[in-house]
Amino acid sequence: MIEDTIRAVKEAEAKAETLIADAGKQADSIAREAETQASKMIEDAKEAAKKTIGDALEKARAAGEEKLKEADAEAAKEAEALKGAAGQKKDAAVAAVIDALLQ
Repeated sequence: MIEDTIRAVKEAEAKAETLIADAGKQADSIAREAETQASKMIEDAKEAAKKTIGDALEKARAAGEEKLKEADAEAAKEAEALKGAAGQKKDAAVAAVIDALLQ
């Protein structure tokens, strides 16, 4: 009976060591999987950030180009208005010079 108890204790110890070894292997496997998933999540986050930044840069570029077009159109309007005003003043200046010469 004592031998049976000793044998049962030794078997229990062997099973416990096996369970401990298996648990260690499972823990290592879980840790490796977690590292892999974390690396993938980091890469995915980097890609998403790059896309977001790229989209923002594209929107900013498009908005800048639109502002330049608006500024060009406004400058063209102002230039046309100045040409018209200069034309009127030119006509008045020519008339004044002719009047001065004829007097």
